Amino acid sequence: MENWTIHWLTAAGDLTEWERRINTQIEAAHTALSRFIELSPLDILIERSSEGVIPELGMRARAERSNLITLLLDPYSDNFDSALARAQVTRQLVRATHLAQRLAGPGYGFTLGGAMISEGLAGQFTRLVLGSAPEPMDVAVHDLEKYWPAQRELMTPKYDHGLWFEGTGDKPRWLGHTLGFKLVENWLTSGAQITPHRMIDIPAPKVMSAALAA
Repeated sequence: MENWTIHWLTAAGDLTEWERRINTQIEAAHTALSRFIELSPLDILIERSSEGVIPELGMRARAERSNLITLLLDPYSDNFDSALARAQVTRQLVRATHLAQRLAGPGYGFTLGGAMISEGLAGQFTRLVLGSAPEPMDVAVHDLEKYWPAQRELMTPKYDHGLWFEGTGDKPRWLGHTLGFKLVENWLTSGAQITPHRMIDIPAPKVMSAALAA
């Protein structure tokens, strides 16, 4: 795979039993992304771990830097086998690759609204590249009007990421992802000129302004 280097970490446990299927799904992500964008050099660390994964999947791909993604896998999870059967490694890597390449451009976001936009762009980008349904985190909350933040709150750089995105407080889990997905959906339907690269490179305030005006 051009520009991608895979590193299998073994200190935390062996993944040989699943290696072929995981490699196939990594290659599928690379192939799908290559049809839409030019891929930058990327190291992918693959590690067995019960911590840091999405419980519903038993895995998580995380963009650490613009050139580094960590793929955490927990074969002991009750949901791991079904997630692997649904090609969730591919979906996780497409999403994380978007976020990694965004880190090389406008960044993840320095405010609550910026973080929401980056996550929303990643979700919509994954749908575009794979032709897939939204991920559960992108449509987790249905009564968004009840939780919609004020403009001032969207602009604050001092926000609790766990509260808004992971459900660590009194807000629904994945609220920030769902709000971001909706905001980007508004932007996509606002008449803006959109390409896959623009979904990576566009500054969050431009998406936010168009989304709120839609």
